[in-house]
This record gives sequence, C-alpha cells and structure tokens, in this order.
Amino acid sequence: MLGAATASALSLSAPARAADADATETVVVTGSRIPQVGIYSSSPVTALGDHEMKLEGTTSISGALQTLPSVVNDGDGNSVNNGTAGIATVDLRNLGTKRTLVLVDGKRLVAADASLDVDTNQIPAAMVERIEVLTGGASAVYGSDVVAGVVNIILKKDFEGMTLDSQFSSTDHSDGATNDSSFMLGVNSGDGKGNITIYGEYAHRDGVQGAARDFSTHALAATNYTGCAATQPATHFGGFCFSGSGTISEGRIKSKSLAGPTAGTTTMFTSGGGIATYDKRTFNFAPFQYLQTQGQRYAFGGNAHYQITPGIDFYSRLTFSNNTATSQLAASPLTANFNVNCGNPLMSAAVRQAIFGTTPGPNDLAGITAQCATESPTLVSATNPIGIFNTRLVSTALRLTQVGPRIGDNEYDAYQIVLGARGGLGYGWNYDISAQYGRNTRSGDALNDALKQNFQNGLLVDPTAGNCISGGSCSPLNFFSAGALTPANINYIREDLVRIGAVEQMDVQATATGDLGFAGIQSPWAKEPVGAAIGVEYRQEHSNDLPDNNLQTGNLVGNQSVAATSGGFDVGEGYLEFRVPLIEDAPFFESLEANLAYRYDHYNTAGDADSYNIGLQWQPIDDLRFRGSFQRAVRAPNVSELFTPAGGSSANAGRDPCSANGGGVVTTAALCEATGVPVASVFSSSLNCPTNQCQAATGGNPFLKPETSDSWTLGLVLTPTFIPGLTTTIDYYNIKIGGFIEATPISSILAACYSTTLNPTQSAANPSCSFIHRDALGQIDTANSGFVVSAEGNIGEDKVQGFDVELNYDKDLSDLGWSGAGSLSMNVVGTLVTVNNSTLADGTILHCAGVWGTNCGEPQNRFKSNVRLTWTDNKSDFSLSLRWRHLSGVEFEGNLPAAIAPGFGFANNPTLQFPAYDYFDLSGTWSVADAIDLRAGVRNILGKDPPLTDNNTAPASDINNNTFPNTYDALGRVIFVGATIKL
Repeated sequence: MLGAATASALSLSAPARAADADATETVVVTGSRIPQVGIYSSSPVTALGDHEMKLEGTTSISGALQTLPSVVNDGDGNSVNNGTAGIATVDLRNLGTKRTLVLVDGKRLVAADASLDVDTNQIPAAMVERIEVLTGGASAVYGSDVVAGVVNIILKKDFEGMTLDSQFSSTDHSDGATNDSSFMLGVNSGDGKGNITIYGEYAHRDGVQGAARDFSTHALAATNYTGCAATQPATHFGGFCFSGSGTISEGRIKSKSLAGPTAGTTTMFTSGGGIATYDKRTFNFAPFQYLQTQGQRYAFGGNAHYQITPGIDFYSRLTFSNNTATSQLAASPLTANFNVNCGNPLMSAAVRQAIFGTTPGPNDLAGITAQCATESPTLVSATNPIGIFNTRLVSTALRLTQVGPRIGDNEYDAYQIVLGARGGLGYGWNYDISAQYGRNTRSGDALNDALKQNFQNGLLVDPTAGNCISGGSCSPLNFFSAGALTPANINYIREDLVRIGAVEQMDVQATATGDLGFAGIQSPWAKEPVGAAIGVEYRQEHSNDLPDNNLQTGNLVGNQSVAATSGGFDVGEGYLEFRVPLIEDAPFFESLEANLAYRYDHYNTAGDADSYNIGLQWQPIDDLRFRGSFQRAVRAPNVSELFTPAGGSSANAGRDPCSANGGGVVTTAALCEATGVPVASVFSSSLNCPTNQCQAATGGNPFLKPETSDSWTLGLVLTPTFIPGLTTTIDYYNIKIGGFIEATPISSILAACYSTTLNPTQSAANPSCSFIHRDALGQIDTANSGFVVSAEGNIGEDKVQGFDVELNYDKDLSDLGWSGAGSLSMNVVGTLVTVNNSTLADGTILHCAGVWGTNCGEPQNRFKSNVRLTWTDNKSDFSLSLRWRHLSGVEFEGNLPAAIAPGFGFANNPTLQFPAYDYFDLSGTWSVADAIDLRAGVRNILGKDPPLTDNNTAPASDINNNTFPNTYDALGRVIFVGATIKL
C-alpha cells in the first residue's frame, strides 16, 4: 500500500495503485514503529508518490518537497548562491533545517556538515517509491532532531527487471538546462526468498546568471532603505532605483580627507592618480550572481535481502553519491583598515595631501620628502615620527575586478552502508537489528580571493628604492589611482582558498515489535490486543572542518574567515511505544485508540533527555475520525553548535546606528562615542556597513543544553460515505520550543544597545553593548577587528501555530454517464500559518508570520496551497494534470510598527510588499507501449516573473538578485520532457 497516515498518499501516488489494499495488510506509518492495519495515525502525515514527482517534472527529492505548503525554502539548494554550501536541505515549519530529521527507510542518513544537515542529493528520485512527511515532534520514536518533523524517504524494493529513465528541462529563455539520466536493475533469487536492486544516476544543471533576466541585471533599492546610487541615471525598474555596493572598482578612502579640495570628506580615486570627493557611485554586483547555480551529481547504490529462514531475513543497503555545486559572486570587495606610509611614491601629491594633510609639491624623492615634512601633527607621535615612513591607518574600499569574480566550488562524496537482520520471534513478535556506517567528505575551493596581508605589504613602499618595505616578492600596489593595479600586483595578492571536512556517523539499533495478546493484555471492548515496540539505539556523530590557514586567520578580503572545528558526541537511547485499541465496533465508537511512546537519551555532551508522546484517535462513525496528540521532543546541540571555536566571521544583515545609514534606530552621539566611535566619525558615512552587511563573530558553545519542544495537534478526517472517493483532513498544530539554540541576529543586538527606546538611559553598560567590538576607526565591518559577537546560545524560544488542510477526491466519469471518458482526481494541500514568533534573550519578540526581513529571513507566507486536477483515460495510458500553486502576500518586517519589529517602523518607497502570487503548471504522462512511458510539462505556464524588493532586506543566503528564488519562480517558464523505458 502506498498510503501513509492521511489519505493524501492516495491521491499523490499513482492512481492505479491508490486504493487497492488487502484489508489484513499491515503497514508501518512514519511516526510509529508498530505495524498496523489501515492508513491513519494520530499525527498528520503527507506522502508524495513517484507519479506525483513525474507530474512535477522533478528529478530531485528537494525539488519534490519544496512546493509542499509546510516547507519553507530557506535551506540550501540550487537557488542559494551567496553562502551556499552546495547541498539540498529541508526546513519544515520555518524552524530551521537542523530541526527536521531526514530518514531513508526509517533510518538516519549521514549528514553533510557539522550542523548535521542532511543533503537529500544522496538519493536519486528514480529510486524513490514515496516520501512521507510528518510535521511535529517525533523524538520519542526517532530520537533527537525531530522537532519540526521528519522526512522519510521510502525506496523501491523487490524490484525485478530493468528501467532506464531520462529527463531534460530548460527555460523559455533557452537557459537553465538540467539533464538527469538513471537506471534501476532488480533480480529476484531463484527460490523467491531474496532480491537485489541496484541503481545509478547522472545529473547536470547549468547555471543562470543574474544578467540573463532584466529584473536581476542591476541591484535594486528602495529610496528609504538602501537608498539610490547618486551617479545612476533617473532610471527605475518596477518602482525601484538602481543601487549597488559602495565598494567600487575605482577605490576609495573612507577615512576623512585631511587637506586640499576634498578636506573633511570621504574620497575616491580617479584615473591618472587623481582624488575627488566620493560621489556616492556604486558597483553593480547583481549580474555576476547565479539565479540557478551550476551543479552535477553522480549516484549509485542498491539494496538487497535474503530470507534464510522465516526467522532470519538478512538485508543491506549501500548508497554512494558525488555532488558538486558551483556558485559565483562579484569580484572581492576589499573593505579593511590599512597602514599607508607618507612617502609611498605611487601616491600623487594630491592623494598624499588628502591622506596626510600635507602641502603638495613635486612628486620626486625630494618633493615627497619635503611634502611629508608638512603632514598633519595629529598623525605624528614618538612611535610614528614625521617623515616618509610615517604611517596613517585608513579605512579603504576597493572592488578587485581585475582579480575576477569569486567562484565557490563545493564537492561532496557520501557513502553509507546498512547491514541488518529481521524476522519473527514467535507469539506475533518480530525483531529488526541493524548497524550502519556513513561518511561524507567535503572539499571546498574559494577561487579568486586576495590576501589581506599581501595587500598591506604592498601599501608600504620605500620611495628611495621604490620597493616594498617588507621586501621579498612583494609587489608595490598602485592602489591610489583608479584601475591601476598591474598584472604583477594581481599575481601578488590573488589567492585560492581551500576548505576540507568530513562527517562520520555510526548507528546501531535493535527493535522488537508485536502485540501483547499472548499475555492477555487487551481492552475488553476491543478486538485487537495492545501493540508494542521496544528498542535500544547507540549512535555516534563526529565532524571535522579544516579551512586553510588564510581562512582560519582571516587573511582574505572576499570571503569570511572560518574557524577549524572538530568534535563529536555519542548517545545511548532506549524507547517504548504502545498502540492501545480501547473500543472497537461499538455504537459511536467504531474505533477508539490511544498511542503512547517514551524515549530516554543519554548524551556524553548534553546529558540526559526525555521525550514522549500521547496520541488519541476516535472514529464515532465510518464517515468521521478525530485525532490529536501531544509530543515532547528534544534536540541536542549538534557538532557545530558545540565545538566551533569563537573567531569565525560572517557578513550579516545589519546597519550601524552610529553611521550615516543607521536604519531608523535613533541613538545618541554620546553612546556611540562610549562604545568606541571616534568623535569625528559619529553619524558619518565612513561607518556605513557595505551593502548593509556588518561583520558578526560567530562560534559555538560547549555548555549548550538540549532544546525542548511541546507539540500539539488536533484534527479530523472526513470520509463521507455519501460522497464516494472524497477524503478531507483538517489539522491544527502548535509547536513551542524552549531553550532555542540560535545566534542572536546582529541587527537585534545593535538595536538593543543603541535604540533610545530599548536602551532609554543610553548606557554603555547595557548588556547588549558588550557584544559590540569596534576597530580603531570605530567600524563594525572589518572581520577579526570590527564586529558584533553573535555566538550560539539557548537564547529564547520559538513558536509556530497554524492549520493544515488536505482534500482528495477521485471520480470515475462513467458514474456521471460518460462511459469510457476516464476519471478525474483532485488533490488540495494547504497550510495556514497563524503564528511564527521568535523570542530573543532580551525578551524581544520577532513576529515573522506574513513577513520577510533581516531578522525573519525568507518570506513566511501565511497561506500556501497546491491544487492539482488530473484527468486519466479509462485505460490509464494517458493523463493530463493542471496544478495551481498559491502563495499569500507578505511584507517587509520594516513596514511593521516598531513595537513588533524593533529598530524599524518607517515607510519605504516603493512600499516593500508582495501581493499574493499564483502559478499554474501543466503536465501529462503517456504510456506509449507496455515498455515505454513518456512525460512532459510546463512549470509556470504564464511565465510570471518573481516579485522584487530592495536587495538588502534579508540575509544574503535568502535574498538573491532582488528576489527570493527559494520561494518564487525566478527562472520563469520551464519546460520538461522525459521518458522511462522498461526492459
């Protein structure tokens, strides 16, 4: 039976297989280990069958899941470019990918990184029979991580024969092509007691750059948020103005000029060694970024079993995959503080005057020496005497276009082997014992970065000899003239960075399932005895992440520093589960059943944890079933959260309240000065964080405790006998997580420190102010010197609440008098989010339902739904299907009142709101012959462009090219064709 816990499985699986099941057949439903008769459980489960995946034209598990209304696409994937790890993850209920557990046939899949995120690319879609998705806690059954829910990938088994499958897709712009080809071969043993099924897959995905679409060719901005580029023509796109990064290819000095025509201003270099007041021009980074990243995947593996006796059935599974992904960003933005010596001969007299406050003269050795003798007294000290070697620390900004775009290559090699045995124990009991080992290795290259120390060396030049003061192979950098870096300069500073790592997992478990009828444990009003499962499990997880020395020390300019991480944990677990039929076949009690489960975990790092669940199902009549459950779930901190040393850095969405671009946070000059801002720099543009991204110092915390969550679900299932073929489910969910492990957003830290509302006394002793570390120039946008500390902690709580709805209807048209006209089926899946709140450590509550933003991230549409209508001919040879995808409108969190979105509460032009969006997909399948099945379709048949926003209104890993390609169709119309050949 392909059905799972709700009738959604029936409509989402192949129509010919949907409803046929022996009444005595038992199935194991995701969320329970106890086999049962029937397809219902006390917790809602949705299933996606292989037929649905073919209608969608998806060739990956992540592609199949991302349109489910309960999934929020803020995990990684082929549309994440800035910050991508090159993996495909799943996030249920917008609670984070680390709170969704991914299983294969009920067993854990090896993770891809230290956060223990699972890359679903390890399993080819062609090998999948169905995917079952349970939302809500299930830690009592599966252990840690099942806070938001579990995704259980059920593989095809006992397959006999051979199939070849291939699919090609492309956009109507003739780009974004994907190719996927696979085979599956299965052989039964001669005695019918065993089977071996093997598979292989190759997939390739072309990248699509922002320059390929008009809406993503240029970085866009709202006038009151990022603001417009002053030197751009008065051209607007969709109501937005052109913007970009203030880190420009001409080069800038962000520290104030000390003399000359530019005195008192920040400056920019011009050609020929000139210098001018910075005119607010920007660099357009958008066309270099990918709307769809490049990718390639190889996978092979198989499963096998052989029954030696009725009591011993050996089984195994082997999976291997090689997955590569390539991302691209604009050339490195150098924004750092460097020392420059007055006598550097590559500076013109005008540049030297502006930087050192000197009186200009001839630019020969004598003239330089004389000019440096007139420098500003404010730069002279006993340790920094006047003269050609006197230095000034200046804030610089330069887009290294001559180095080339930043390219990220990530490659993963993952394998897992599972060995086990199962069989009967007698008295209606069965056992399952298994051991598994998996390893996932990662190799990451960051190409075309530059070394910060080499850049510093190249700025300190002896005018006597014209060589770098540091000596060696140093090439004096002609930084002081627009576009003047030489090939020798580029060769000296360019560097490719390397990062390698591995995750290992070992898991051993033993489970016994059966019923207690042999002991007479049975309700007097029930026909079935109490079902039970008991088991133990031992698991080890270990991860290491080894960046090269330049990444670890922050000796780079275009990427973020990464701390080396190594650590692991082990956990011993024991669990019990009971299914208790209370009443059966009685008036108003066709069925009343209770479900109970308990699990005890002991972690060598986080200590003890308990999880449990209580569920109840009541079917008063054949047409109606009520169900509800309460589940206490736990999530132990992962390797990254526990063991990442403090010191890693990342660019995070935020604006410095002490800069000229404070983001609406009202503060005082006195507090800015008290927290390290020089008096002359308060509220100046020299403190502006580039593209509204300030630096965060990140790190783990070995003292973290497990998160705990309480999940409530309450629902009903309608199967009206007077409307044959109709099934409807409505479920309420409520998930509240305590001890929520997360890094506090730096925008919240900055607001809590500086806001006159949140810190009314404007005291620098406010706890939030202690996390703000400014560099010598007062900035918080320089890695390893100017940053905001944002380490992991059990900082607060998170709550999500809403309703899930499913409707399935199958109708044979001959019932309407249209003999031979085939049948119609309808599937409706929808999720209404009423609450999505995060409470931070300081009590601030982020209300994220119906919004997106720097704190809330990816859009959280309040209502999402999919409606599919499928016609199938009377021979089931041909089907035609139309799908309608609906996403409700959302708005930027900054539009909300300051009481709801701290630090905001102001209007933007244009108004940052997205209307409701509707997409329509058309697809069909055709069995040309017994051995040949064809399929084709069009996604987004109307070619609707995505909604647009200011490119800085969300974290860079969510927003890309002025939109959210994880949530909305960024590529436009996509056409696919595929074929399956059965041999």
